[in-house]
Amino acid sequence: MLHHSLHSSCRLCLVLGFVAFSIALIPPTDAQADPVPPADRVVEWDVDGLEELLPRHETQRERDFWKGREDEMPRRSTAADPPPTGPIRNCAEWEPVTGVLVRYPLGLPYALLRDIDDQVKLHVIVSSSQQTVAENNLSANGVDMDQVEFLIAPSNSIWTRDYGPWFVFDGAGDLTVVDHVYNRPFRPNDNLIPIAFANQQGIPVVGHDMWHTGGNYMTDGANISSSTALVYNEAAQENGMSESDVDQLMDDYYGITSYQVLDYIESGGIHHIDTWAKFLTEEDVLVKEVWTSHHTYDDLEQRSTLLASLPSSTGRNYRVHRVYCHNIGGNSPASYTNSLVVNDHIYVPLFGNATYDNDALAVYEAAAPGYEVSGYVYGGWLTDDALHCRTKGMMDAGMLRVAHIPVLEERSDPVEIEAFAEAHSGGTITTAELVYRRDGGSWTTTPLVAQGGGQFAATIPQPTAVTSTDYYVQFEDDTGRSEGMPRVAPNHWYTFQHAPDPASADVPSRNNEPSTFPNPFHTSTTFAFELAHADAVQLDVFDASGRQVRALFSGEGLAGRNEIRWDGRDDSQRMLPAGVYYFRLRAAGIQYSRPVQLTR
Repeated sequence: MLHHSLHSSCRLCLVLGFVAFSIALIPPTDAQADPVPPADRVVEWDVDGLEELLPRHETQRERDFWKGREDEMPRRSTAADPPPTGPIRNCAEWEPVTGVLVRYPLGLPYALLRDIDDQVKLHVIVSSSQQTVAENNLSANGVDMDQVEFLIAPSNSIWTRDYGPWFVFDGAGDLTVVDHVYNRPFRPNDNLIPIAFANQQGIPVVGHDMWHTGGNYMTDGANISSSTALVYNEAAQENGMSESDVDQLMDDYYGITSYQVLDYIESGGIHHIDTWAKFLTEEDVLVKEVWTSHHTYDDLEQRSTLLASLPSSTGRNYRVHRVYCHNIGGNSPASYTNSLVVNDHIYVPLFGNATYDNDALAVYEAAAPGYEVSGYVYGGWLTDDALHCRTKGMMDAGMLRVAHIPVLEERSDPVEIEAFAEAHSGGTITTAELVYRRDGGSWTTTPLVAQGGGQFAATIPQPTAVTSTDYYVQFEDDTGRSEGMPRVAPNHWYTFQHAPDPASADVPSRNNEPSTFPNPFHTSTTFAFELAHADAVQLDVFDASGRQVRALFSGEGLAGRNEIRWDGRDDSQRMLPAGVYYFRLRAAGIQYSRPVQLTR
C-alpha cells in the first residue's frame, strides 16, 4: 500500500490509496455469499486481495443461491418489537461517537483506518475463519490494534452504513439500537449485524419490519430526517405501507416529526441521499454541484434554492453549501458528499484530480469551520458510493449532549444565551460556561446557570459601542466528557454584531426571511419559499393527527420568492379550532413539513 500526505496551513490532508480491480474469473468463496458477478464485469477486490467484494446491488447469483431456500436464511428470532418508550431522539452523525464500524475484508484504504484509530475505536466485522488474517494485515499496515475491537460474525458485504445499527435515545435517556430490515434480503448475514453489535455492547435492540437502508437516511438529531422516495417505494412494495404509514413508523421508532422525502435525482443507481446531499449541522446542508450539461443540474440547482429558503429545526433557514463534483468518467460526478463525520474530524473521499479534490476539501473547511478535514484517494470510490457508505459511527451511550440555537443576527440588547445539556452517562454536569469576547479581544468566562430540566442560561452584557462579539458554550461532566457548541469549540465560535442601542443597529438583512409568518397566527398566516425557476408546487395543510384539512395550492410556482396565504379555514371554508397544524410543501422533488400555531 502506497500512501502520501500533503499538509498545508489549513490543516487539509490528502492521502493517496490504491485498490486492485480484476475481471471476475474465480468461483465464490465460503466467506463471500455471492456468488461472483458475470465474468465480463470489472469488480472491486478488497485491499488485501482476499475477496471480490459484492457490489452495491444484489447480484443474480445471490438471488439464485437462495431461490427455493428462503426458509434457510438466517433471520431474527422474533417479530417486530413495540417502539422504544418516548420521547425518542434519533442521533445525528456529528454527535459524540466512540467508534466506527467497518467490515473485513476491507473496501477502504488503510491510511483512513490509521487516521480513524487516532480518534476512536475501529469495530471490525470479521468471520471467525478470517480473524487471524485480519489481525495480521491490520497490524502490518500500521493500524493501532489497541483501538480495534472485532465483531466476530458472518457478513456478506462492506456496506456497513446501509445495514449497520441506527441509534436513538429513549425517554429514559438510554441508548437503544433500532433495527430496520436491510433492503438487500439476499444478504441475510448483513441484516443481522445490528443485533450482533448491540448484543456485544450490551445495548437494547428494538426491531421493526420496514425495509430501509442507512445510505438513504440523514437526520439532524432534532427530529428532522431526510431520505429519497426509495423508502416510500420499497415500503409500499415490500411492506404494503402507505406514505403516511412510513411517516408514522419513523415518528414511533425514531421520533422523527418531520420526514423530508425527496424524489430521485438520478434516473438509475442506488437512489441514496448521501450520494448528493449531507447534513453538516442542524442548519448546514452540503449539496452536490455538477456541470451545466449534466442531466441532474437543473434539479440540483432548484433544490439548493428551495432548501435555502426553508427553515431548519432551529427556525433559521438552511445554509446551503455547494461542492463541485467533476466528471470522473462516463458522465458520472464525483461523490464528495459521501463523507464521514467523526467527532471533530471529517473524512472526505477524493478522486485523484488535485484541483477538484483540494477545492472539495476547501468547501468542507469553509462549511464546517474548526473541524479537521482529511481526504483520501482510493480506487474503489464510485459516483454513488464512497467513504460514507462503507463506514458508520457508533454512538457514545454515555455522551454528554449539548444543544444550543446560536445567536447570529445583530442584537442591540443584553443577549441571553440559552443551552441544553444532558449527561447520558447518568453522572452530573460539573462545568457549564459561556465564553465570549468583543472585537477579537480577551476571552471572558461566565457561568451558565442551571434553570432546571437540563436548561442553562447566561447573559452577554450590552456593549458601550458596536462590537463584533464571539462566543461559545462549554460543558463537562463527572466522567471527564467535555462538549461545547459549536461542537468543535474552542477551535471555532459563533459571531454576531452587538450594538449598544437600537438606533446604532443596522437594518436587519432580508436574506433569511421567515417561511411562515406570523407564527403563531390568529386570522391568517403566509407560507413562503423560493425557486430557481418555475416549477410544479403543491401546498397542503394537515392537523396534528395527520389528516389533511386544506388543499391550499396546486399549480406552478414562479421563479423567485412565492408567498401563499392561509386563513385558518378547511376545504369547506369552516374556521378550524386552535391548535398546531402543519404545512406540507411538495416542490422540486422535495416533501417538506413545517408546523404553525393557530390561536383563537
